[in-house]
Amino acid sequence: MDQNSANRDENSVQAKLRRRRNDSNNRDYSCGCGKSYLSYAALYTHLKYDVNTIERQKHDSKAPDGTQLPNNANQRPGRGRPRRQDDQDRKSAKSDEGQSESGNEPDDILEELLTFLDSLGSFRQTEKLSSDVDIQAFLLSNFPQTVFSNYQEYQGIFDLLKDITDEKIKVQDIDQIANEPFDKDKSLRKTNITKILAYFLIQIGPKLNAEAYREMCIFIICFQKCLNTLGYFALQKYYQDQKNGDNKQLDIKEEVSQNQEFCDVQNGEHMLLISNEFILTSLPQSYSGLEKVEKSFKIFGSCAEKLKNAVYVTQHFSYWLYSLKFTNSRLDFYTEDD
Repeated sequence: MDQNSANRDENSVQAKLRRRRNDSNNRDYSCGCGKSYLSYAALYTHLKYDVNTIERQKHDSKAPDGTQLPNNANQRPGRGRPRRQDDQDRKSAKSDEGQSESGNEPDDILEELLTFLDSLGSFRQTEKLSSDVDIQAFLLSNFPQTVFSNYQEYQGIFDLLKDITDEKIKVQDIDQIANEPFDKDKSLRKTNITKILAYFLIQIGPKLNAEAYREMCIFIICFQKCLNTLGYFALQKYYQDQKNGDNKQLDIKEEVSQNQEFCDVQNGEHMLLISNEFILTSLPQSYSGLEKVEKSFKIFGSCAEKLKNAVYVTQHFSYWLYSLKFTNSRLDFYTEDD
């Protein structure tokens, strides 16, 4: 994908996002054809499938001469499903309609995101938010409403933050995400994207200090704005590329009221389609309109290094979406050399 030359040069954002690919570091699993990967599962996928089209066979599942694995390699490929818990924990595990089969997996992913943020600075919450009331107060009082000139840019997410936490306060033992409507045919939740984004802020927000939380809110609102702007076009292109959509499917926006944004009517199935456009074009443009505020940002921004931070955060966000069955896709890094 072409990069926006206004903000990028040879030393700028080299790490792009691709669904189901890995970065170039520590690739200990190498194929005889020259490709290398981080895990046996990735190598297995390469041996079985073409890197661009999963339906087309590449090596026909046979490893060419020269294929190498680490001594501790797991020879059994992953199946794309969360790892099962130990026998004693399986009774409490959720599978078909719950979270991931490992109930802690979303929390583990958020901890990995926090660990990445630790490498940038001190962004963790230091004060214990002991109750749901405290959490709601933190989320609402520190939400960056004044950053945006148009309240419609953030109102949907802000209202849902209040509504969801209100419900949590009233019924403390409820697992709200697990109770979201579920499409068994697609093995996905039917939750609309705006609500998904609110859930993410509710889960990650209390783990961050106020400044980092505000930056994360702005980042998520920019992601929502990009989806509302490009979502229908990305979905149309997806149908065209899959060659399985008729004209009615390709004109999907015409079937939706003009008053309904993409994020308000679509679930998370295709919300990662715009990831590259978001990082390379939409996000820098969004921050270019927030010059005064951006000067104080420590995580995100329009410069190359902070756009790389956005790549990492978007990747972890995709893992979180996948673990909670909001989408069936995950994002990994690739470089121009892949």
